[in-house]
Amino acid sequence: MTNQKIGNIGEKYAEKFLASQNCRIIERNFRCRHGEIELIVFDYPSREIAFVEVKARTNDRFGEPQDSVNWVKKQKILKTALYFLNSSRINYSLSWRVDVIAVKLNKQEKLVEINHFKNIFDGGS
Repeated sequence: MTNQKIGNIGEKYAEKFLASQNCRIIERNFRCRHGEIELIVFDYPSREIAFVEVKARTNDRFGEPQDSVNWVKKQKILKTALYFLNSSRINYSLSWRVDVIAVKLNKQEKLVEINHFKNIFDGGS
């Protein structure tokens, strides 16, 4: 299984998870010169925009999925989120945050575990 295929499957599981948490997808795979954000959602319970980085893995050889979101990656996500907010035709004057969803899959591409780390710039939860 290629990394791209694992990523795509992880994103689908993340979307289903977010829908179950009363979030609505605003945009998928937003790209700009600063980078890419897999999912941009409106979180109805918190009334916030969430920029979601999805990390999926089939084993822990290189650590937990969320461990790959290092300082450099966080800076790219932040710049991309700010670009989205500043260039969007929609008025996003609401609060916003950056989240990570870590997805663990088995070799048969089935979900083993999913973890949602909210507001990673504030320690997450």
